[in-house]
Amino acid sequence: MSHKKIKAAIIGLGDIAQKAYLPILTSHTAVDLMLYNRSPEPLIRIQNQYRIESGTTSLEEVINSKPQAAFVLTSSSSHFNIVKQLLENQIDVFVEKPATLNSWETEELAVLADENNRILMVGFNRRFAPLHVKLKKVWGDIPVSMGIFQKFRTSAAHPSLKHQLVDDTIHQVDILRFYCGDGHADKITMEAIPGSFLGAVGTVRLDNGGIGVIVTNMKAGRWQERYVLFGGQKTLQVEAFSEAILKQGSEQRRWNETYTSSWQTTLKGRGFVDGIEHFFECLETRRTPLTSAWDSVKTQKLVEEMAELGKNEKE
Repeated sequence: MSHKKIKAAIIGLGDIAQKAYLPILTSHTAVDLMLYNRSPEPLIRIQNQYRIESGTTSLEEVINSKPQAAFVLTSSSSHFNIVKQLLENQIDVFVEKPATLNSWETEELAVLADENNRILMVGFNRRFAPLHVKLKKVWGDIPVSMGIFQKFRTSAAHPSLKHQLVDDTIHQVDILRFYCGDGHADKITMEAIPGSFLGAVGTVRLDNGGIGVIVTNMKAGRWQERYVLFGGQKTLQVEAFSEAILKQGSEQRRWNETYTSSWQTTLKGRGFVDGIEHFFECLETRRTPLTSAWDSVKTQKLVEEMAELGKNEKE
């Protein structure tokens, strides 16, 4: 889809900006970019790398330049204050997940966006992965009797269940809602040592009467995400982003994505490209994004329910 020229600011030039957003946005012919970073050294380096003329270490300067939209890619703890200022100044916002560190802060931003007639989208890229979108349509309206969502990593990066949920496993909570609908946290069983979260199994009682299961472990042999849905005498097995099998009796259907394993060439397959495209379409049409702030509130509330249950487990 072709777009009108958009003046957009990238707020924050850390790891996710450099791996995912800059490669896409700098190659987008309809975007006129301005960069913001608190530290000048990365700002200068990235301006030179991508030949971007506009850059600043002042958020006030960004706001005064009146961009139509901003991509907020800073640390999660800074999201609330930055997004609030942008919305108050009539700037549409795409913010990386989590939108904020608490559901009530995200709800406050959702209200503010509505009051100012602004678009506020949260970057849950998995919902825009082409394979996941295709499989959601294939599964259709069949109630999920059980959905199992697994994510494995090779090393621990978070001190507690709450930190892990808010920063990382929130993706699995959100994709559970995408495939299965809403629900409420039911039980958590976890493994941890002092100062380091190692793994957990959480169950969710789905509103449709089914069961959602989220499994994560930090001591795996390699990074992996997989989902399995059961319902209507069908089974759908998904290797996140890449392949899937739908089984019904003796019949099977298979899907395979052809992207390679390097990060830059997987940006389409992982949903970043289509997520950004969806944001631009919402800017033009003024329709509510699929991953709006209001929808993100629901994901964050489920995360918080799980974290609260985890308090009863020894960390």
